[in-house]
Amino acid sequence: MIDYRVSRLPAPIRWGLVTLVAGVILYSSLIEPPGAGLAPAGPFGLVGLDKWLHALAYGTLAAALAVALARDALAALVLVVCLAVGYGIGIELVQATVPERSASALDAAADACGALAGVAGWRALARRARLLEPARADGERRVD
Repeated sequence: MIDYRVSRLPAPIRWGLVTLVAGVILYSSLIEPPGAGLAPAGPFGLVGLDKWLHALAYGTLAAALAVALARDALAALVLVVCLAVGYGIGIELVQATVPERSASALDAAADACGALAGVAGWRALARRARLLEPARADGERRVD
């Protein structure tokens, strides 16, 4: 197994971040009243602000999952997207049973778009910052 720089963060910290992000999403999705102070239209007026917030939330969750897994393999990144989207779909199903809430396929689609963008952004940033380079035993970076 390759020890990537990002995996040198203790696992409890990496997974604690995932738990924190997932908890904030759960709270915002089930407990906070719908549309609490939101403008009806989001940036560019194409979709509602709530869809942008869904994408941002699930992009953050996917990035946190990618950091927690600390793997650059395509299969790991696909797993991250599937986990984030699955969490979003699960919350949508629970919302269908909560008064003043409803399930929405468009929310799930925004979750999926956010998860994809989050993984792509994390991967690009991690490569740029060389977090995905195999760590050397002496802690030094490879010089190109």
